[in-house]
Amino acid sequence: MKTHELAKALRALAFVLEKGPNTQVENARIAPEGISGAQLAISLSTLTELSRVDKQQWIAFIKDLAFPIDVRPRDASRDILGKLLAYLESNTTAREQLKKASFKESQASPELMRAFSSLLKDIP
Repeated sequence: MKTHELAKALRALAFVLEKGPNTQVENARIAPEGISGAQLAISLSTLTELSRVDKQQWIAFIKDLAFPIDVRPRDASRDILGKLLAYLESNTTAREQLKKASFKESQASPELMRAFSSLLKDIP
C-alpha cells in the first residue's frame, strides 16, 4: 500500500466515523453496510498486486498454511490465486487460520501476508 492509498482510506474512515454516533472511541463500532467505493478501490488494488505474485510463492504460501488446494503444474499464478480465494471464501476456519498465521520463518512473502490481512480484515 502506498501513502496516497492510505490517505484515501483514512479519509473514508473519518467520513464513516463522522456519520455515526458520537461515542467514546473504546465503544465505537463500525457496522458493515456493504463495501464502500474507497474500500472497493483499495481491495481491488491489493488484488491487482496479488495477481503479480510468482507461482512458486503461491505454492509455498499454500504449503505453509497446509491448505488442501490442488495446484497442477499447468496452473498459472492467477489460477492459483483464484483457487485460494475460492477456498477462503467457502471456509471460515481457513480465514481465521490465515488471520492468526505467522510467517516469520516461512518461505512465503511477508507482503503476501500483509495483503491478505488487509483483504480479510472486514470479512465476518
